[in-house]
Amino acid sequence: MGLAFQLIPLLTLGLILQNNESFLASLSRSLGLVIILLILGLLLYGYLPLVKGCRQYIHHKGYPSNWGWLGLLSFWGLSVLLLFPTKRNKFYSEESLGKDSINHPFNKLNIPEILLFGFLGLPISILTIVGLFCLVKNRDFNEIIENANFNTVISVFIWLFIGLFLFLELRRVGFDLRKFGILNFGILKQKNNVKLIILIVILTYAFDWCFNSLNLYYISFIFPDYVENFINESYFTNVIGLIFWSFSVIVLTPLWEELFFRGIILQKWAMKWGIKAGIVTSSLLFAIYHVRFDIVFLFIVGTIFCVLYFKTGNLIVPILCNIIHNTIWTIFMIGRYYSSSNVDFVSVNDYRVSMEPLLGQKTIVAAISFAVIMVFLYRNFPKQDDILPYYRNSK
Repeated sequence: MGLAFQLIPLLTLGLILQNNESFLASLSRSLGLVIILLILGLLLYGYLPLVKGCRQYIHHKGYPSNWGWLGLLSFWGLSVLLLFPTKRNKFYSEESLGKDSINHPFNKLNIPEILLFGFLGLPISILTIVGLFCLVKNRDFNEIIENANFNTVISVFIWLFIGLFLFLELRRVGFDLRKFGILNFGILKQKNNVKLIILIVILTYAFDWCFNSLNLYYISFIFPDYVENFINESYFTNVIGLIFWSFSVIVLTPLWEELFFRGIILQKWAMKWGIKAGIVTSSLLFAIYHVRFDIVFLFIVGTIFCVLYFKTGNLIVPILCNIIHNTIWTIFMIGRYYSSSNVDFVSVNDYRVSMEPLLGQKTIVAAISFAVIMVFLYRNFPKQDDILPYYRNSK
C-alpha cells in the first residue's frame, strides 16, 4: 500500500509527460504547484504504511523488526528485504479455508511475496549491481540498459532465479511437484490429448494473429508512438542474443507461467473463492502481468489454459500449448531478423497502409476462431464442485 501511494502518482505523471511534454506548462502556476505538492505529500505519506509493513514482514520471516527500517529506502529497501531467506517455521491459515487449512500447502504459499520477489526484489537488485558496475567502470548506465542483447541475457538469469526460488518455496511448504503433472509425457500417448493440443495451438495462434493485429491497427490512431515503437522493437541484435531470447521464450517462460499461474494461483484462489472465480482472476492476473496492449487475448488464452489443466489434470498440456505457440512466434521473429537489416524502420503510416487490405480477412478469421474458442470453453468449463488437478493426482 505504501508503494502504491508513492509510485502510482509518479508513474501517472510520467506517462502523461511522455505523451504530452508541455502538460505542466499548459497548467496555471497555482494548479501545477498543487499537483506537485500533492505528489510529494503522497510520496511522504507512503512511508508510514511502507515502513510498518516492512517491519511486520521481516519479523514474520524470523528477523528482528528493526530491519524493517530499510523501508525508508522505498522500493530499494523492500527489494533488499525480499532477498532475506525465510526463517519462519509456522504458517498462518486463511479463515476462508477453515481450521484445518494449515494442512493445505496452497495456503502456506505467500503469493504477494513471490510476485514482489520476482518483479521487484530480484530486478532491482540486478539493476543495482549493474549501476555499481557502470559507476566503477565509468560506463553509461542508460546505454547498457537500452541494449537489446543485455536485456535478453538479464531476463534469462532473472527467469532462472525466479524459477529456482519458486521451486525451493514449493518444496519448503510441502508440495509434491509430481502432482502438478509438469513432466507427465505419458499423457501424450492418448491421441485425443495430442489432437487437443494441436487444436488449441491452431485456434489461439489464428486468434492472436488476427485479433491482435486489428487491435494494434486501431490503437495506432490513438497512440501512434506506442505502436511505432512496438512494431520496431528489437529483442536481439546478434546470434548470442537470439539464442538467449529463444531459450527464454520457448523454455523458461512457458514452464514458469504455467506452474505459477495455473499450477499455483489458479488452484489457490479456486480453493478460496471457487473454481469459476479462480479461473477468471488468475487469467486476469496473467493478462495484466504481461503489461501489453493484447490484454483481452491474453485473458482468453489464460482461461483456455486453465480449462485445459482441469480437463487433463496435467500441466504438461498447457505447457506444450504455450511452448508450441511461442515457438511459432520465435520462428517468425528469427525470419524477420535475417530478412531485414538493422536500419529498417517501419513508420506507423506504413504499418497502416500494409494492414488496410487485410482488415476484412483478419476480421473474419478472428470472428471464426473466437466463436470456436467460446464453444470449446462452454463445453469443457469445469464445474464448481470439480476436484482440483493437484489433488486428483494425489494417488
